[in-house]
Amino acid sequence: MSRDLAPIVVYTYSRIAHLQQTISALQDNYLASRSVLYVVSDGPKTDAHKPLVDKVREYLDGVEGFREVVRIYRKQNLGTPASAIAAEEQVINDHGRIITMEDDNISSRNYLDFMNGGLAAYEDDPYVFSVCGYCPPIQIPPDFEAEYWFHRWNLSWGYATWKDKYYKIYPLVNQMDKFKREGLLRKVRASGGLCITDSLLRDYRKKCLFLDAVLCAKMIGEGFCSVIPTVSKIRNIGSDGSGVSGSRLAGRYDVKLDDRPITEFRFAGKPAMNERLVTEAVKFYNGGFLTRLSRRLGIYHELSRLKYR
Repeated sequence: MSRDLAPIVVYTYSRIAHLQQTISALQDNYLASRSVLYVVSDGPKTDAHKPLVDKVREYLDGVEGFREVVRIYRKQNLGTPASAIAAEEQVINDHGRIITMEDDNISSRNYLDFMNGGLAAYEDDPYVFSVCGYCPPIQIPPDFEAEYWFHRWNLSWGYATWKDKYYKIYPLVNQMDKFKREGLLRKVRASGGLCITDSLLRDYRKKCLFLDAVLCAKMIGEGFCSVIPTVSKIRNIGSDGSGVSGSRLAGRYDVKLDDRPITEFRFAGKPAMNERLVTEAVKFYNGGFLTRLSRRLGIYHELSRLKYR
């Protein structure tokens, strides 16, 4: 593999316990010592948060084990999306590629091998927007021998992309009226994206921030797809109510990380959807009958708040 590996960017704020686990797992990656790590710490939003942010930065000051560690410490609080996107643009403009992560993404040892391998294989493919590290807990057929599959949506818990494709999607602006007028919402629904249209509507009404839904919708509009591993390289530990979103879905998204000593992945062939796996993923993200019904009725957000209050 080329010595010029994609830089890794980890965004953080005040969750030091989550961050320590994320960094520790990255340090254990086979390619860690050859990779550049950017850590982006947003400034404290309130005086009460300052000690937490200071503790995070004290820890980050001692992080090593990578080819280089670049620390970006914000003086002011930009907010999670603005801080992350500003760093993404800086890194992707400088390097042309990026592996972007949050501070609650625990990686397998071969995570960086998979991500860099996918970036090298599909850089010139006009249909592949990203390489993702997470695979949801869906049933993979026993006779499915490939190490990856293609999905119409990006799975944001640890993903990589290229500068030219990044700017075909970004900036992530929820133009709900335009999406509807130009038929994009219809395309999203046709892809099975009930969870996406529901999230777009809640984002548009300012009930929750769902830039991931905007990203996926625009991907569908561009005809993009993502590379997804059949054995997950990322496990998310943030669905415990500790993050900005306040999500409390611990367990639902849990997966067993790839623990095989595999560092070479055979990426070959043009993107072709395995509709069985796509269907399984769509079912997983849309949820069960009551969840789907509440999404269609536009009350999923309110029911979720009641459930986890």
